[in-house]
Amino acid sequence: MRDQLPPAQADRARQREEGAPPHEGAPSRPASRAWPHRFALPALVAAAAVALLGGCSDSGDGTASVSAKGTPPSVEKLGSALECKVKVTKKVEDYRLGSCKKDKTLFTMVTFKDNRAKRGWLDFSKPYGGTYLVGSRWLVLADSDKKLIPVQAKFGGTIEEGAAHGHGRS
Repeated sequence: MRDQLPPAQADRARQREEGAPPHEGAPSRPASRAWPHRFALPALVAAAAVALLGGCSDSGDGTASVSAKGTPPSVEKLGSALECKVKVTKKVEDYRLGSCKKDKTLFTMVTFKDNRAKRGWLDFSKPYGGTYLVGSRWLVLADSDKKLIPVQAKFGGTIEEGAAHGHGRS
């Protein structure tokens, strides 16, 4: 069969059969060992991504913004962190909304079926102002970030500011 190949290909075929490198200066490596190494780095990267993204977000003090079951805290649990009794005012397919008042501050708590619904709600609401404590599939709205500290201490989350509409804010 080598007799039917062009001279360059015949030389390469002969070198492969003899175990020599395919061209001058190339290291010799058996073909059977090259295959697993090609996929080792992508497999390692994929495993690291799963390890990093597989868990829920952590507030740093051992409390998480989503339980092990993958459900957000209820509006009642969010209110309990503020020590106020929540009145559920809206329950629809995408979200559940409740509110409570403590020390003349109105708090609004919302839990969502997914983070996409949460982001849509935030995009619509932020132009009206307020301070939002945002977790995975939940949020709490108040008039200042200091008033959200008890919820953040218990459930984590990040503070996001709404637009200021000239109500004494700069």
